[in-house]
Amino acid sequence: MSVRPLSSPAFEPAAPVREAEAASDAAQLNRVLAQRLRDDPARGTAEIHAHFAADVNRLVWRLLGADPDHNDVVQQIFCKIMLNGHRLREPERLAAWVQSITVNTVYEELRRRDVRRVFQRDSNNFAFHPDLVRDVEVRDLLLRAKQVIERLPAKERIVFLLHFVEGRPLAEVAELCDYSLATAKRRLNSANRRFNALVGKNPDLVALFARREGREK
Repeated sequence: MSVRPLSSPAFEPAAPVREAEAASDAAQLNRVLAQRLRDDPARGTAEIHAHFAADVNRLVWRLLGADPDHNDVVQQIFCKIMLNGHRLREPERLAAWVQSITVNTVYEELRRRDVRRVFQRDSNNFAFHPDLVRDVEVRDLLLRAKQVIERLPAKERIVFLLHFVEGRPLAEVAELCDYSLATAKRRLNSANRRFNALVGKNPDLVALFARREGREK
């Protein structure tokens, strides 16, 4: 009787190995894109836009909501990328640099709006995408919560949104905002206190949050 040799199972690299390879590939792509940005800013920006546009649009959406100036803000971000590519000192961290520019551009936009609101007494009416407002209660909750968040100082607001809306770890928030971890913690705690105090003054909003939390449990 002949014995058939056992076939060797296909080798599958362990998860940490695959993750390391993926990280190495991402770093290499970042270096290539960063070099193209330095050599030919217009072409390099176009390639960076093709690679990062979805991420930038998503982050701006999470920080500003359904904002009428969304496209203008995104355009500003890629203009800054084109103009400041020569300042990128760590090409392998291009993705983090793009996120940092996105956060700083949104922060500058929030600051401009704060100044405009003080001096011109603007009353902004924000339109929400139809898919985001499936029922009246959710729409009401989002509008009121957004109005509360917009009353936070810009430096606290950006940390609050990145951490609670975008879900970023506080250490990453600190890096994106170019803060120390202690400063990020202090601003997040301050934003939390202000947000809770403002919400607490509006019994209807507190009730809406309570009902939504009860349904999600």
